[in-house]
Amino acid sequence: MRLSSLQVYQQSLNGINKASVEIAQTQNQLTTGQRVNIASDDPVAAARILAIDSELNNISGYQKNIDAIDARLKRTEAVLTNIETILNRLNELVIQADGAGLTNIERRNIAIEISERVLELASLTNSQDENGDYIFSGFLNNAPAYTLEEGRYRYQGDNGIRHEKISEQLTVASSDNGFSLFENFDANEFLPEVEVGLTTGPDPQTLSVQVLSQEAYDLAVANGGDQGYVFKFNLESAIIPIGPNYSIYRISDGVLVSDNNPYVASLGLLEGGLKIDLSSTPLTGDTFTVRPIKHTNMLNIVKEVGDRIAAFEEPSSTNNRGEESEFDQFIADTLDALSAVQERVRSSRTDIGARMNTLTAASSNQESLALAGKQILSVIRDVDYNEAVSRLSFQTLVLETTQQSFVKIANLSLFNYLK
Repeated sequence: MRLSSLQVYQQSLNGINKASVEIAQTQNQLTTGQRVNIASDDPVAAARILAIDSELNNISGYQKNIDAIDARLKRTEAVLTNIETILNRLNELVIQADGAGLTNIERRNIAIEISERVLELASLTNSQDENGDYIFSGFLNNAPAYTLEEGRYRYQGDNGIRHEKISEQLTVASSDNGFSLFENFDANEFLPEVEVGLTTGPDPQTLSVQVLSQEAYDLAVANGGDQGYVFKFNLESAIIPIGPNYSIYRISDGVLVSDNNPYVASLGLLEGGLKIDLSSTPLTGDTFTVRPIKHTNMLNIVKEVGDRIAAFEEPSSTNNRGEESEFDQFIADTLDALSAVQERVRSSRTDIGARMNTLTAASSNQESLALAGKQILSVIRDVDYNEAVSRLSFQTLVLETTQQSFVKIANLSLFNYLK
């Protein structure tokens, strides 16, 4: 077999290029510290590396979720702890308010503190996280959970609860809502709920209601008012002397219950054991409704007890103790309601603690998986420096030998012998 000079040169050049490429590859491995830098270095290992990287990215995402949920739950638990502290103090105040020998002034001072505690509770139920989201508003977390309307606190959120993944197969509730925490407590007595209807005046109308006699209001509800009543203001000329007046209609059947009742702004509307105050002067055609409710929330329970304590006057005569007995019963019912609220708050804190334990266990598991994944990744991808340095020395020797061989072979020519 005869080889042309071109073939000799080409084969020598291919050998030199191959040795140079191998040296460059080994040098790159030593520089990056990785045995596999591109898929062609080791296709099987490259596929495994991609799979492990993907798993580690998922673990990192789960760990971020765990940290965020843990911070949110800790904030929620801190708020509930403060609420429970206030409820404990309110329990003490309510018991004091029913104490024997307490003067009206002392009782009003207790009512003042209770009103301050209501504001504290309202502020806590409208707590926000570091992003400005209201933590008890459910999915409607861009608005406060509770607002004061017509003298009563109303829940503005929904009953949504966010769930987030903390592992491939596990999700945890990362939020709580005010509906499940602070709403739907059974009221031992009917409570009035007022709502503005038609208003014809230029100024917005707001209402506040106070129960002066629970017995009278219960009687009004029993007399067919279980769906409530509509108050409608008539022409001022309907009464003599001329002035504001109103009629009352039963919602259930539309029956006129009372007609042309004079309205005196300084006194408010005194009907069925209630005192209803209007912020603006009502005009002809204006309406509002009063409905009885048997469910209430934490804030209204506390606000109601403060209002009742402030309005209660110790009877001046030992012969007239009916109102005092009614007040004693109200205090007893309120203590039961506060106990129910405290129990729910404690139960919620226990549930949050259980979720935080789940997060701790999940975090430990994710850390173990991440460590195992990194160790496997190191075995597959990282370079063995001792082996790589030895290989580089050998490849360098091969290159030098190839180059020297090429020089000698290049000088093998017949022209050298024809001189």
